Amino acid sequence: MFEWLEPLQLFRLDTALILTLLVISVHVTFRVGIMSLAPMGFAAVGGYTAALIATKSELPFAIGLLAATVLAGAIGALFAPPVLRLRGIYMALGSLALAQAIVVLIRISDYTNGPNGIAGIPIEVRTEHLVVTLLVAFVLLELSHRSHFGRAAKAVRLDERTAEGMGVNVFRVRFMSFTAAAAIAGCAGALEAHRTTVISPDQYGFATLVIVFTYVLVGGNGHWAGPILVTWGLTVLRDSLHFAGSNWEDVIYGVLLVVILLVAPNGLSDRSLYRGLRRRLRGRQDRPAPDVQDPAEKVASR
Repeated sequence: MFEWLEPLQLFRLDTALILTLLVISVHVTFRVGIMSLAPMGFAAVGGYTAALIATKSELPFAIGLLAATVLAGAIGALFAPPVLRLRGIYMALGSLALAQAIVVLIRISDYTNGPNGIAGIPIEVRTEHLVVTLLVAFVLLELSHRSHFGRAAKAVRLDERTAEGMGVNVFRVRFMSFTAAAAIAGCAGALEAHRTTVISPDQYGFATLVIVFTYVLVGGNGHWAGPILVTWGLTVLRDSLHFAGSNWEDVIYGVLLVVILLVAPNGLSDRSLYRGLRRRLRGRQDRPAPDVQDPAEKVASR
């Protein structure tokens, strides 16, 4: 299906699709008011689980992918209660500490080959598999967005106390979102491991997390499609301008994030942003044109 693409282009496309899964993982927690910095830790769990199963057993790829997703989700469910007790910046720092602890354990463990990582992972992931995975994720996101859970998640994000007064179990909503986000990140990590064939603790660092969070913040919480479209748009921009991996990438992302936060604090998918723009445009159109009188007519009237 994608044979017409060059190998480098195909690899970049696959990387963007896997990155989209990480963006979805962050969005799932962000839409309930949780600023979790743990997705790279869960991605490391998924990647190493799939890699170890593939290189040290003869189990099929599907089993490794399922095990990676379930294990990452289980770890997320285990640590969700203590993390969710925190608030604000402390929750973000707590989730970041969890992710760093996971990566450190992987780095110092002999079973995971320490800092050298794992090589020789069989290529089991094709672009078609990633596209199907994302389509399934999109359907589930839309169903969740239209469901009672989606409305409860929005209420929790807007005002936690009001949501509790309306009968919403705030802890359960956040617990389910945190666990689901961990499972999605673990799935992304497993897919990446079977696409790149080599993984190491260094690839689950802070740089990728900054990129993912930029996409989510710019996209906003209005609809799940916002962060995804921003991900694809900025990925194309990076590849076309050839600044990926350079210092200019950090500069452009920083400037873009500041501008978006000033213009659209709730992201580009915020409907109120476009309603305000429409009102301004209508106001300009309805405004009567100034009465400009010809100078000769002014003289004649005198």
